Amino acid sequence: QFTLDYAGGFDCTTTYLFAPDGSMELALDVVPYGPLPLLPRVGVRLALPLACQHVTWFGRGPHENYPDRQRAAAIGRYRGSVDEQFVPYGRPQENGGKGGVRWACLTDEAGNGLRFSGDRLLHFGVMRYTAADLAAARHLHELQPRDRIYCTFDCLMSGLGNESCGPGVLPAYQIAPAPQTMTLRLEPIFNHVL
Repeated sequence: QFTLDYAGGFDCTTTYLFAPDGSMELALDVVPYGPLPLLPRVGVRLALPLACQHVTWFGRGPHENYPDRQRAAAIGRYRGSVDEQFVPYGRPQENGGKGGVRWACLTDEAGNGLRFSGDRLLHFGVMRYTAADLAAARHLHELQPRDRIYCTFDCLMSGLGNESCGPGVLPAYQIAPAPQTMTLRLEPIFNHVL
């Protein structure tokens, strides 16, 4: 569990629009209030069945990249397994994110699953751990994969900085609390070519 020592918070409104073709739009409206620190990200996290092990995306890749670490990540169409997106740092932490994502698909062995796209370029991540799992573990062997796939779709993602031997997150890559909106579209897909 996380406890914030701040008097501020967020008013969030989520609107769901279902279409006859089985697609859905999720509109998120976030309004911060009170004193808050810089934010690590703004977006949504979804849980999918464990069977959705295959990921395809059009955006930066194939390796992880973040707003202040993306020049070596070319824009293209990439694919792999969910587990291949995890980066095993010595101390568990945020990892495997992909920036500049136009769309992403998560599917099972038969190619059935969901296609995600946004009203803007998104930062996308997928793994079998939650942020709380990563924060609670001091070593990799303490992580226990969950029976779900966790996807994050962020309209804003903070840079990482390099405080171990350099500066923290530079101002251009920080996220100050401010009202944000985003729309995420979910479409069912069948027999998707992996």
